[in-house]
Amino acid sequence: MKIFLILVMTFILAGCSSWPKQVKDSDFLTKHVSANVPVDRAYTNLQQGFRYCGVAQYGFPEWRNPEKDGTVLCDVYPDKTSSGKPDKVSGTIKLSPAPTGTQAVLKVRRNVSNYEDMLTAWEIFMSGRVREACP
Repeated sequence: MKIFLILVMTFILAGCSSWPKQVKDSDFLTKHVSANVPVDRAYTNLQQGFRYCGVAQYGFPEWRNPEKDGTVLCDVYPDKTSSGKPDKVSGTIKLSPAPTGTQAVLKVRRNVSNYEDMLTAWEIFMSGRVREACP
């Protein structure tokens, strides 16, 4: 009888908890940009930008393997310890091939304190003008 009571109480308490908040597209500020360089060059430029300016300011990038069509995706986290946790993502970067070079979709969560500066910095990184983005 005690076990049954414990099970009932466990299910009641479990029902009170809620799932972690799911990140919605409306939580992000989105910027569509293009660069006159191929995707692989834009990818390399972004990596150099994060390294040169420091991940503390612009986030910790976690790059995925390129897709068959040449698209490259990246999740950006506030720090390395939160990497891989979808609810902790600060932003995303999507680089896609375009006839004139690279088409990018840059997204930063609105609750990040310097989200507009981050979007601008990522755009500058893509073009290879890294030193212009760093304070």
